[in-house]
Amino acid sequence: MAVRPNRTETWVFAYGSLIWDPCFAHVERRPATLKGYRRAFNIWSALARGTPENPGLGLGLETGGEECRGVTYRMDPAHEQDGLRTLWRREMFTGVYRPLWLTVDADGKPVDAIVFVVVPGHPQYAGDLDRQATAEIIARARGERGPCRDYLARTFHALAEVDIDDDELKELLAQVEARAGY
Repeated sequence: MAVRPNRTETWVFAYGSLIWDPCFAHVERRPATLKGYRRAFNIWSALARGTPENPGLGLGLETGGEECRGVTYRMDPAHEQDGLRTLWRREMFTGVYRPLWLTVDADGKPVDAIVFVVVPGHPQYAGDLDRQATAEIIARARGERGPCRDYLARTFHALAEVDIDDDELKELLAQVEARAGY
């Protein structure tokens, strides 16, 4: 927080479960685009969406993509400290993410937002899995927060609610549902 570029507002870029479960009070929500990054199922989940014996996958953001479309939230200033504590407990629990201040296009307005980017050298980093392997893992994994498939579906549908079409997630969801018999 000491290096944040804007001292009057705190924005958070959401590309996965934060879209549908932000965990902090906010006063504004906008569709947003982050250039140069991509969303991928590249984090092993041995608790929330899997088990140590049958890990699931979670979404991570990594460099190298054309762009990642998601949602950006402006935190409620009256609850910012509590919101940041809750956000840090959730996203920084295992250290698989590195928080960065990056400029995102928030529905036509550039804003500096906290963005959680995956750490490739972390033990939870699953690497670049092909779609078939990813679909197999997601279809069979279940953890404390439910089936890994639900995490994927909720993210896909939350993006659709803000008019963001993600063809990769759509194709992955179709493959997972075919494997899981939905």
